Amino acid sequence: MRRIPEKVKIPIVIMIIVFYLLSVSTMYGSDYKPKQVAPLKILFVGNSFTSFNGGINKQIEGMVPLTETFLIAPGGFNLKNHWNGEARKKIQEGKWNYVVLQEQSQLPVVNQGMFFQYAKLLDQEIRKAGAKTVFLMTWERPDSVSYRVTTENLVKSYREIGRQTGAMVAPAGSVFAMSIKRRPNLSLYGNDGHPTIQGTYLAACVLYGTIMMRSPVGNQFAGNINEDILKYLQQIASESGGI
Repeated sequence: MRRIPEKVKIPIVIMIIVFYLLSVSTMYGSDYKPKQVAPLKILFVGNSFTSFNGGINKQIEGMVPLTETFLIAPGGFNLKNHWNGEARKKIQEGKWNYVVLQEQSQLPVVNQGMFFQYAKLLDQEIRKAGAKTVFLMTWERPDSVSYRVTTENLVKSYREIGRQTGAMVAPAGSVFAMSIKRRPNLSLYGNDGHPTIQGTYLAACVLYGTIMMRSPVGNQFAGNINEDILKYLQQIASESGGI
């Protein structure tokens, strides 16, 4: 078979591309534009544990391009406050892919019944609006251990609400405990539980893994974290394995 000379091949390729573009224009009209990927939209409902250090939501926006988030997180709020406030109306707008619920950090243990009641009510509204619920498990507070607010009890409570609702749980509290055992000198939160910038980034890594269903290891968004610490936080978040 006769070979096509190299100098003739390039014009042929160009002709094929032009023919394809003309075909697409004819098929869809002159105003045709390639379909863009719709942004991921996430509503964050919580309190200062979520909003500290610029917000976990902003970390997620950095980790996941094209993500749009909205944050409702007045200080000290619990899910009951959110049910009776702005959050329920915001959920009902129905434009979300996910709604992240962060309960007041002590309530899942000291008043589990109240936690379950409003977690379920909000989850029902989230499902009606066509979105998915993600419960963000908080971490053990040093000032609340005497009230039994421990990692073990938080895990039990969040595991049970996940089971009862079928919703996802981002086990940030479990990963915080793992990190404290492995690197006790790395500060993740203060005595009242509010996260350091490293804690906020770690919680975001856990949430990223839960929502995106892939490891945060190698994600290029640094979030103002030292490179060595960044790699460590990404790695330990990838080891969470759910609760």
